[in-house]
Amino acid sequence: MGFEEVEKVGALLGDSGRGWYVCGGWAIDLFLGRVTREHEDLEIGVFRDHQRALREHYGDWGQFKSVSGWHAWGDDEFLELPIHQILFRARGSGPPPDPWEPVDEERQFFLDDRDGDVWISRRDARLRRPVRELTTTSVHGVPVVVPEVQLLYKAKHHLDRDEHDFREALPLLTDEQKAWLKAALELVHPGDPWLTALV
Repeated sequence: MGFEEVEKVGALLGDSGRGWYVCGGWAIDLFLGRVTREHEDLEIGVFRDHQRALREHYGDWGQFKSVSGWHAWGDDEFLELPIHQILFRARGSGPPPDPWEPVDEERQFFLDDRDGDVWISRRDARLRRPVRELTTTSVHGVPVVVPEVQLLYKAKHHLDRDEHDFREALPLLTDEQKAWLKAALELVHPGDPWLTALV
């Protein structure tokens, strides 16, 4: 998948009636303006209060929530924390297999929380910022979560791909972005190895 495929998915979401933004590893590459590694899936962020509109947008697709694996999302169920990951699969696809391997035909979303115009991190509710500062638009015209927020989420696991994304993004982060990420890591992941690079 390249940027053209990301843009294609974005075009399909354009009439969903709600704001959306690319997150995960693709958000970092869109921030960088180049594809730096392979990506196994495309993750899209939306706000939790938009979940019903999103369900309507996907109509008769199979709808699933992540709770220690993928499970059917009940028709009248409004998802609250700690549930934050949802998946839509084309009609007739059935439930996701176990173990799950993402495929291009699926649409994976992460639910973000907010209080009015203030975004609230699911990592720690003390970590907040104005909603208008959560996303930006890439040079390709695609809305993306800002890199400092995405890197905070990546700091939980420090997988090889997370380390790659941090190394690639670090030289392009502004002093303000570095300062925000440093303060966030000190709050959520004290002693994180990335802190020494955020000077």
